[in-house]
Amino acid sequence: MKPFQLLIKPVSFDCNLKCQYCFYLRVEDEYPLVKHPRMSDQVLETMVSKYLQYRFPESIFGFQGGEPTLAGLEFFKKLISYQQQYGEPGQVVGNALQTNGVLINHDWAKFLHTYRFLVGLSLDGPKNVHDRYRRTIGGKSVWDKIMNAAEIFKQNDVKFNILCVVSKANVNRVKEVYNFFLKHDFHYMQFIPALEVDEEGKRAPFSINAKQYGKFLCSLFDIWKKNPRNASIRYFDSILAHLLGYPKGSCVFEKKCGDYLLIEHNGDVYPCDFFVKQKWKLGNLMEDDFSSLKQKRDNTFGQLKLNLAKSCQKCKWMDFCYGGCIKDRQFLDNPHPDRSYFCESYRMLFNHSIHWFKEQAEQMHR
Repeated sequence: MKPFQLLIKPVSFDCNLKCQYCFYLRVEDEYPLVKHPRMSDQVLETMVSKYLQYRFPESIFGFQGGEPTLAGLEFFKKLISYQQQYGEPGQVVGNALQTNGVLINHDWAKFLHTYRFLVGLSLDGPKNVHDRYRRTIGGKSVWDKIMNAAEIFKQNDVKFNILCVVSKANVNRVKEVYNFFLKHDFHYMQFIPALEVDEEGKRAPFSINAKQYGKFLCSLFDIWKKNPRNASIRYFDSILAHLLGYPKGSCVFEKKCGDYLLIEHNGDVYPCDFFVKQKWKLGNLMEDDFSSLKQKRDNTFGQLKLNLAKSCQKCKWMDFCYGGCIKDRQFLDNPHPDRSYFCESYRMLFNHSIHWFKEQAEQMHR
């Protein structure tokens, strides 16, 4: 069986923040009777045992939320215990955690370091930028706590990267945000565009449009290329990887959606965290085996990205983006729903940067 990964939501939509642009908060509508969802020991053990029995070259468990640290450190210690119990000697198991950093302390950091978790820390930039859309339910700032979490990670040698949401708060402040990250020794970065709809189905106020995102990416590239060794930026790494003949490492630009299954707190399985809706539910791991769940995903959701618009099929950049992310095509306020809302953004970036990337690839091939 072809390897796949697990993207796990141990506390589902539950979170200690209320970020205005968070798309996962709406999952509460799928579980209206559960106020604070938590993955049980039974679901956790079943998930680990069923997944590790496939003996993939690498078995990857990724944890997101909501805020996954709300599950508690003991939950993750049990995870490691089950992985050790059900894994074979020499079997490679990897764990990843995406966190807002609010609950991080030295106990967490020591654990994450000991078991080599790769951590993503959500941070949108300097305090006045970050605080615009990322606050507690009561509207309080948590920026100081996040910066403290980053410092604790450094002190405990936790490998982490920065996940920055590009919104109205920072889309026109590229240089400021990038230099802020470098100043604080954050050298691994991802930039994700904010794109959601309001109650009327129109683009939400915090969302950016395609031209804004395109300008952001081009400006970021111009700053970054002056000394590319200063930072690893996921989209730029993807372009270079493709030119060198390697997988891009970003499902946004791959020909097919990423090979993973999303696991909800109660064992419900979905094809992607952007598609946690009843119509896309694949089954439940307590009742179904992963092979049948993955096969169902491949035969349904997995076919969506292959349905490219004619304009995409004729586009000279098709091999670089393959129509982008499915959720950006199905965005309700998309003026061209047969292709990504950010189609213009990517074309702007590719046209602006491709010659430089090709030169770098040629030098690496020599």
